[in-house]
Amino acid sequence: MTDNANEQQLRQDMCKVLDMMYRRKFIGGPAGNISVRLGEDRFMMSPSTHFKHLLKPEQMIIINSAGEKIEETAANRGLGPTSEVPMHLAAFLNRPDVGGVVHGHPNNCVALSAAGKEVRSQVLTEAMLFLGKIRHIPFATPTTQELGDKVAEHIVDYDSLVLPYHGTLTVGKTIWDAYALLELLEQAAEINCLVQSCGGEIPIGKDRIESMIELRKKYDMHKPSDLELLDS
Repeated sequence: MTDNANEQQLRQDMCKVLDMMYRRKFIGGPAGNISVRLGEDRFMMSPSTHFKHLLKPEQMIIINSAGEKIEETAANRGLGPTSEVPMHLAAFLNRPDVGGVVHGHPNNCVALSAAGKEVRSQVLTEAMLFLGKIRHIPFATPTTQELGDKVAEHIVDYDSLVLPYHGTLTVGKTIWDAYALLELLEQAAEINCLVQSCGGEIPIGKDRIESMIELRKKYDMHKPSDLELLDS
């Protein structure tokens, strides 16, 4: 269980992350949402409201694994959790190691998905190291259980998902870990766009990718999906 002092820190951290997401243009207006794990059946999520970067720590919403709001306070009375609850719960319930989930709408990631192109981590060594294979999941309507089910299917083997025409989902041991992956994911997407404008990617070579996979093993970040980096 999360003690009260730690919960208060998490509330502050969530506000800081949302502000950083807004400043980096990963979210805008009512878009985007984040969450943290508090305990076995307690999760704290950003509320469904406009301008997430203006939220106060006490306005965060605590829900259970059924998606029900619990522990209502005066500050969040009248507010509900993000409409993307199914997606967030899918990550938490299928990944016991996950303590933080970040959903953004970064421009380059969305643009590449709308163009039918993948965000390839192979264009940046740090992306290969920290993200591994980036998974592009099939389209599902935002806020629906269908999207939650697709996240549940793929999040087990990947830390970063691209949701076509929609955005991204990144997970980590903490909310900061998950947010750091979002920054790196969007950087990789921007580099992918630049590579395309320069005439296309010259593959780094499978032996070099294998060395990056070994680094992921060394730093205990390896997943079976890493081998997919060698496919192209």
